[in-house]
Amino acid sequence: MKKLLNFFGVIALVAGFATSCKEEENKDDENDHQKKLVKVVDNIFTYEFNYDNDGRCVSLYSYINEKEELYYKGIHKYDGNTIRIESYYTKNAKDPNITTVTLNSKGYLESREFLSGKFKYEYDDQGHLIAEYHHNTDGSVDTIKYEWENGNLVKKYDDMYVFFYKYTNSNYSSPIENKSRFHFFDPYSSFDGFYDFLLGEPSKNILVSLYETVVSNGSGGSVEWDDLDAEEELSYQWVLDKDGYPVKMQYEDGSVQRRELYWE
Repeated sequence: MKKLLNFFGVIALVAGFATSCKEEENKDDENDHQKKLVKVVDNIFTYEFNYDNDGRCVSLYSYINEKEELYYKGIHKYDGNTIRIESYYTKNAKDPNITTVTLNSKGYLESREFLSGKFKYEYDDQGHLIAEYHHNTDGSVDTIKYEWENGNLVKKYDDMYVFFYKYTNSNYSSPIENKSRFHFFDPYSSFDGFYDFLLGEPSKNILVSLYETVVSNGSGGSVEWDDLDAEEELSYQWVLDKDGYPVKMQYEDGSVQRRELYWE
């Protein structure tokens, strides 16, 4: 299961730096010098990103490395506060899966709708994502909560799982600035990562430690980091370029997982 979810997690890791100009009009000068990620290579897949003149991601391709075979193609069409996502999961597919994305007045993801249901998103006054509501076709609603401290995501939980996030550990004496502005919630996220860059303000630092645990009876909100077994933390090692952008990342999840990131 984790290998499947890693596919989505990679995209979530790398998709967040294309739209700063869309989210914050008062940071145009900063965005003019913002690097964009054009390719990611991991143990299994290669991902390629293409942008328009406004810095918006207009297409995303992923390939299986060994076969050099197309695994996924996403075409993104923008119309005001709406994005139409056309997803193709085989190289010969002619009829795409369609997802409709709606943005709020700040350019943050407000909802996304597709055949199996509708997701809605809630933010705090700082623009941080604090809740997801998954409205299923059977009428049920699943909720995911997010907690933040000092500009960083520190906890995510639902009725079954809790994720904790740290930005310093024994390998890094101080937090690493998140210059690329991507969200990195966890490597197992089943969230389709193209939308990640629209999820409000990202953590101000790069994640270096993660802990996941299973809870019962919806008790995730009451579980704290000190309650957990620290030996099961998942740690990340980073290599940055001269401008502070991550170019290599590694973590261990039963086997060593590596990713190389290419910026322009």
